[in-house]
Amino acid sequence: CQSQFHTDIARKNTDLKNIVNLGGNIWDLESLKFMSEMAEVEKKPTYAVMNSQIKHKNTVGAIRFCNVKGYDYKLIESRYYKEFLSMMGENKSLVFLPETPETLSRVIVEARMMNMGVVTNKLVGAASEPWYSLKGHDLIKVFYSKRNEITDIVLENLE
Repeated sequence: CQSQFHTDIARKNTDLKNIVNLGGNIWDLESLKFMSEMAEVEKKPTYAVMNSQIKHKNTVGAIRFCNVKGYDYKLIESRYYKEFLSMMGENKSLVFLPETPETLSRVIVEARMMNMGVVTNKLVGAASEPWYSLKGHDLIKVFYSKRNEITDIVLENLE
């Protein structure tokens, strides 16, 4: 599983005894380098909202939240990964309020790696991990290490 939150859900809903928490996900080196560069970008005073057509990503709820709070927000959408990260990473925070559990929520982790704040709810697996309090380069270092750590855990458990 990708997080303790994910692990707990799997254990609660299955009889499996071999569930393992990987404590994250793997990003390629190019993406980690790009997010490291984006962590240094001066942030605009706006909130990013992911413009997703997937209902449970709850774009409508995030927009409503921003409007109620009086937050200036920017809808972020691109089918190109780096362009999406670049558009998101120029904002001070990400508002992401999923309607259903997110096993990790890569977009939340990416926002934090790019030194952004995050407004979310209790349905995001990343928030259950010990590294979640980190941001920017400190968090990116964790995910450089996770590339080997996760691979080792998977290989160990396949034996």
